[in-house]
Amino acid sequence: MRQTATFGALLLALCTGSGALAADFTAQTVTVGMRKSMEATLYVPKGPGPFPTILEMHTSGGISEADRGYCANLAREGYICIAPAFLRAHGINSPELRRKAFTSEARPIMEDFRGIMNELQAMPQARKGATGVVGFSNGGYFAALIASLGRVKAAVSYYGTFTGANTDKNLDRMRERWKASSSPLLILAGENDTTIGAETPRALEAIIKAVGAPYEIKMYSGVGHDFDRSGSTGPNNGAAAADAWQRTLVFLRAHGV
Repeated sequence: MRQTATFGALLLALCTGSGALAADFTAQTVTVGMRKSMEATLYVPKGPGPFPTILEMHTSGGISEADRGYCANLAREGYICIAPAFLRAHGINSPELRRKAFTSEARPIMEDFRGIMNELQAMPQARKGATGVVGFSNGGYFAALIASLGRVKAAVSYYGTFTGANTDKNLDRMRERWKASSSPLLILAGENDTTIGAETPRALEAIIKAVGAPYEIKMYSGVGHDFDRSGSTGPNNGAAAADAWQRTLVFLRAHGV
């Protein structure tokens, strides 16, 4: 993991928090991935640790302040968190190319994620073995895939596009990988999600339930896709986002992250 720059007070001020001071963590730009060409923002709580580590994975829209803010909030809760711009690093920079993340670029992306998690765990402040992932939409797909392979203590998927943007409508890739020894997964999605459809999270739930792997699912009524992201509107979005945040923290901690 190579440091490229240190974010100053501007970035810290942009990160919305849960009441703790921004000075409770540091934020810096690093380059990660197998080719060390993927830009990411790394958040590290102040203090000696040891701290659990979280890989946060963005939507098909690419890295945003919502991702950085989410990672900053996790840092305030005592997590080392990294938010990489993984699609950009793989040349996926438009909606027309997003299907590549689930097909031709899926294996290289997964290799990058594995390398990033290993780098986080190698940090002197890291609590060894306490690794989790949190993903949103596109990243939520990869959170479920990583969990299926048993590579983390726990994973959280916000409105994951488990069909891989319809490259795998029957969820065969998930079906092939999920087994009883897979990592615990928390699925968070909206009943009114017209992007992935409310049936998609339930289809993954059925797969996980059939093999006996640990999981939890929460379907929020009256909300759609991206319900927690900046710019989302709707009378139920705020309550759903707040509940999802608390469920995420409880789930991660319950499973050793």
